Amino acid sequence: MDGKSTYRNRLIIRSNVSGIVMNLLLAVAKLIVGFMIHSRAILLDAVNGLTDMVTALLSMISTLFANRRRDRKHPFGYGRLEYVTSMFSAVFIIIMAVHSIIGAVGDLMNGGGNVPKYNSAVVVLMVISLLAKVIYGLATRNLGKRIDAIALILGGTESLGDALVSAAILGSIVLYRVAQINLEPLLSIVISIYLVKTGVELISETSNKLIGRKGDPELYLRIKKMIAEEEAVQNVFYLVLHNYGEEILMGSVDIEVDEGMSVAESTVLIRKIREMAMQQGVILSSVGVYGTCIRDPKNAEMWDSILTIIRKYPIILRAYAFSFNPDSRVASFHIVPDPSAEDGQKSVERIKKELAETFPEITFDISEILDI
Repeated sequence: MDGKSTYRNRLIIRSNVSGIVMNLLLAVAKLIVGFMIHSRAILLDAVNGLTDMVTALLSMISTLFANRRRDRKHPFGYGRLEYVTSMFSAVFIIIMAVHSIIGAVGDLMNGGGNVPKYNSAVVVLMVISLLAKVIYGLATRNLGKRIDAIALILGGTESLGDALVSAAILGSIVLYRVAQINLEPLLSIVISIYLVKTGVELISETSNKLIGRKGDPELYLRIKKMIAEEEAVQNVFYLVLHNYGEEILMGSVDIEVDEGMSVAESTVLIRKIREMAMQQGVILSSVGVYGTCIRDPKNAEMWDSILTIIRKYPIILRAYAFSFNPDSRVASFHIVPDPSAEDGQKSVERIKKELAETFPEITFDISEILDI
């Protein structure tokens, strides 16, 4: 693991340790006060702080596992464990919010529930809790965005949600002491609904990464442009990247070069492309090298005719890597259909039929490439 990854993980662990200490101190204080004044809301807030501790511990565990080297069972490392633990953290948010809704609805049905005996010490405690949650939440979420750590973004967002809970409790305390109006159950329901929404969004985000979602479009364009700027590269196709954690991107790419390039020259070019990709944090496990074989005038004429047919179908974004074996009479090339088109397969079949009618003596070997 390089220095950048180690530094990132160190920041994650440091932030989580700070969150664990903060939530532990606040939770203990709220438990003591909640039991003393018989406040269900403050006890719930204390339990919420304990769930935050679990969230932080899960994030730390995932980060420590992500530091482990790749092994035979996990050749791509443990980076995706961060997404799994983030999913558990989001579930904790939803469970806590639903529990709060159930309790608050029960209080409303019972006429607002029993109002605890609030005092100045309770107000001071909730003010301290509010400020601590806001400061920690903003700092943690900003750090998560800066180093692209979804677990920290989740933790910071959760802390800000907790701050809303503390603010609602504080507001209900002040309102009750001033006007004898108990709005705590109603505010708890509103805030809990917001927390459920936050948890669902975080589950959706981590699920997409676990399932396999296309990465940052800017990164794709940057790598393609970087490779295309090499003088020997004529075209860049089929760049595929697989995410095995925020710090591990592996993939492959196809390039088109002059058909006369030697094996030695292509080896040097492949090595250079891999090194450039590594500078962008991407491991290219495969670089496919293709040449469009059109030096022979007959091959060039055939390829032009093939392209004329293909251009009739806008659904085909590009075609490349043409070759023709005169002995077997097999012509092969790659096509890139538009992945979003509904009738893509029908168009491909029409192309094959038209090619067969135009060149009845030739067998076509056409590979469909998903260039995302």
